Amino acid sequence: MAISSNYAGFEAVDIMLEAQKEEDTLRLGLITVVPNVGYKLNLRNLDVTLGVADYSCGTTPATDAVDYSEKVLTLAKFKNEFEICKEDFRPTWSGESMGASAFNDQAPADISKAIVESTASKLAQWFEDQIWNGAGTAGTMEGLITQFNADGDVIKANNGITAIGAAVDSSNVLAVFDAATAAMPYALRRKSVNFIVSPDVADAYTKLLIANGAANGLGGDANTGLVYGRYSIQTVNGLPDNTIVIFEKKNITLGTGLANDADSIRIKDMDEVDMSGNVLYKSVFGGAVGYSYGAEIVHLLTTVA
Repeated sequence: MAISSNYAGFEAVDIMLEAQKEEDTLRLGLITVVPNVGYKLNLRNLDVTLGVADYSCGTTPATDAVDYSEKVLTLAKFKNEFEICKEDFRPTWSGESMGASAFNDQAPADISKAIVESTASKLAQWFEDQIWNGAGTAGTMEGLITQFNADGDVIKANNGITAIGAAVDSSNVLAVFDAATAAMPYALRRKSVNFIVSPDVADAYTKLLIANGAANGLGGDANTGLVYGRYSIQTVNGLPDNTIVIFEKKNITLGTGLANDADSIRIKDMDEVDMSGNVLYKSVFGGAVGYSYGAEIVHLLTTVA
């Protein structure tokens, strides 16, 4: 039974992106995805200072009226590899389920596909966690929350929001929502924003609605989902407890690897090399996440005192 397959470039990127789309952040279309980044991606910032004055003839243009800068998103490169024994597949991929001849003729391609799909699914869960929680240390991305915590421009507890210092429950969830939305700057209020919460915050709000007569916990309309005022609430399972984030989609960008052989998924039958009876899996991929305007992001971790 020979098992071997290679996916490189666009094919490998597509496999990984399709798996990631099953997770909340990409499935809900919360952030911008750029899937063809070689090494660095410039996130451009442009801030125009108005020079409004009483009319008079002539021109007196203000100097330094445009503040132009860039944030650089640098892809981190990762790999995932493991070996498994082909013999472990025989109970599942042989016998009555496929027939003896099918095991020899068809199983290798099926096994290869199963390994790729299962591993891509696990990597998608890893990416979802890294997008929000990555520490930026070895073997991790620098996630958004790590960046929010280090950025003095991001609106958060003790930086534009009075610290709440308590876990969210049904008794205080409205006060928490009030604090988060009240902290939104004018530039963010006039835009279409994502209002995302961790699962425990969504549960607390649902319990409050039910206690106040909204039997399904959705404000009376099961087709609407959770709504707070004019904001639709999205639950993101990758967020840590007691978290609310409000932002515009185009402000946050996920970059993934360049679609060439730099990104790849390979499965190699090691019997062809050392007759070990093992199958070697190896994937290589890049990723990084970042944002342009910290001053247009509200990040509230309610347990901050």
